[in-house]
Amino acid sequence: MITGLIYDIMKMLKRGYIILIAGGVITVAGIVISATAAGSLAGQFLQENTIIGQTLVRPSGTINASLQIDDNSRPLTVALRYEPESANITLRETVIDPFGRIINTNEFSKDFFTTFKANTVGKFTLTILNQGSNPVNVDGIFGYMPFVGENNQVNLSPLNSILTGISLFIIGIIAMAVGIVFAIIDRRRENRRQPPLTR
Repeated sequence: MITGLIYDIMKMLKRGYIILIAGGVITVAGIVISATAAGSLAGQFLQENTIIGQTLVRPSGTINASLQIDDNSRPLTVALRYEPESANITLRETVIDPFGRIINTNEFSKDFFTTFKANTVGKFTLTILNQGSNPVNVDGIFGYMPFVGENNQVNLSPLNSILTGISLFIIGIIAMAVGIVFAIIDRRRENRRQPPLTR
């Protein structure tokens, strides 16, 4: 009975409207999948990273950022930038493991990015030292980058769901456009088939 009802409804609708409705459903599905995946990725990023936001570091001053590491199979990332950039400003970043050992240290005088493996789990501390003669504002990230996998290989799997959603969205838009074209064609054919009015 339900199948017959669906068949009757499909028969009443023209192909253009059917394609239009299907395109709309696919478009909405794509939006929902993309939004859900993006929200999940953003939540994971915030949970696994310490964000340093526009923090003032005076000459010979330091700032610290700590991060709890529970998985040392993935590489850690330090990404830093500072303003204003100047030739007489040098910063040093140092990462210390839970036992007080230095596992990563670098000097830099421009935007900085590095990855390295943690040797254990526990609380790690990033220290940024301003070795220059002027104060700077530092911002950056200390933690796991979603797209950096084991052995520093690029890992795009976190984007799979987002890309699927975007693909469905594009397919849905195309289907809706095709549905509109078919609806216009069907409407014109119907108008041509109508017999002339007789008095």
